[in-house]
Amino acid sequence: MKTPYYDVDNSLGFLTITTNRLMSACLRKRLVEAGIDITAEQWGVLTRLWNRNGIAQDELAHIVCVDKSSLSRVLDVMERRGLVCRMRDPDDARRKILFATDQADSLREPCLKAAGEALATMLENVDSGELATCLKVLAQVKQNIRKQAE
Repeated sequence: MKTPYYDVDNSLGFLTITTNRLMSACLRKRLVEAGIDITAEQWGVLTRLWNRNGIAQDELAHIVCVDKSSLSRVLDVMERRGLVCRMRDPDDARRKILFATDQADSLREPCLKAAGEALATMLENVDSGELATCLKVLAQVKQNIRKQAE
């Protein structure tokens, strides 16, 4: 039997994409079980705002590695649901500054609990040293890609 030239199923791209999808589904399941109706993408936005409220929309897009229009669609939904508000940057009217609302802030603790439970499920039987290595490698790959994009 011939060895395949490229093992797609064990490639870095395939494994990271499919793992990300499964992780998002696991997080979403835990959030739904907790009675919290937000997506993994919305969770990602909220965690950034909880850590740094008042971030510029274009800066957030760069941090979470999505294009501005994709982030804008997520924010439109979140704004309609009362989770975020966008304000004009006083120094640049073309820029929007993002803030978590009080409604979003009320979700912080239950979201963190659900996310912690999801993460515990995801990392079951994963050695802490191997996890640290995995995170280090992924951070380096990300840095390499960002360097090439400049």
